[in-house]
Amino acid sequence: MNKSENESQMQDAKNLAIQYFKDEYGLDVEITDQEKLAEYISPQINMKGYVKGKPEESFNISVDYEDKKTTNFVMSPELEKAIRAKGIDPFAKKDAAK
Repeated sequence: MNKSENESQMQDAKNLAIQYFKDEYGLDVEITDQEKLAEYISPQINMKGYVKGKPEESFNISVDYEDKKTTNFVMSPELEKAIRAKGIDPFAKKDAAK
């Protein structure tokens, strides 16, 4: 894989994560760190970030760049509280039929 393809995967994963937070929780987030796992381990890019303007509302999330899906979402207690304040249970199972 060349540098351009790698950068493209990283940007696509970042965009997917940002859109996930917008769609699921109505939040604007900033990605502060990205790390791509070795391809022989897993097709994942791990990210860290926080809600814009609220660095205490932080999270970690992974994006599978082959399936274009988010996984391994972990949030700070402050972010969990903010999501619950919107009337959303961040741990509720999503409808599998989507």
